[in-house]
Amino acid sequence: MRFRAFVGCAALLGLIWFLGAYMNGHANMFTLVGERRVENPSAEFPAFAVLMLGGLIAFGVASIAFLWLLFRYVSYHYRGGTRAAYTMRRLPRRWEFALRCGALPLCGLAACQICWRALALLCGLVYAFATPERWLPPDAWGEVLYLVTH
Repeated sequence: MRFRAFVGCAALLGLIWFLGAYMNGHANMFTLVGERRVENPSAEFPAFAVLMLGGLIAFGVASIAFLWLLFRYVSYHYRGGTRAAYTMRRLPRRWEFALRCGALPLCGLAACQICWRALALLCGLVYAFATPERWLPPDAWGEVLYLVTH
């Protein structure tokens, strides 16, 4: 249950950061002339990577937490009072130790990466379709796809 919370919190933080940065970037595109709000021709809309920075940090922290969990599971078996690592190596299945220690953290890490890519794609769709064409950089889809695939 806690492991889903890592991924869920990272997704929520990434989405909140994106929406806040997007709305801030949108507001900075306008200026007040008298009492009228007009578009500022010299303003630049933030790049997609800048808008997704909070999500990148949150998912990076969640991924490191899953790797730390893997380290904790392995070290527990070597530091435990019964030395369970040696007992597991005597089991008929050769990979039992690796399976028991690595299954949950590695599945969590995979879920974290899949969720990051899905969130980046969703935010990229919002970025590409909700932003007026004149505000987007020339290769906006390239930025989105680069962030989704890397």
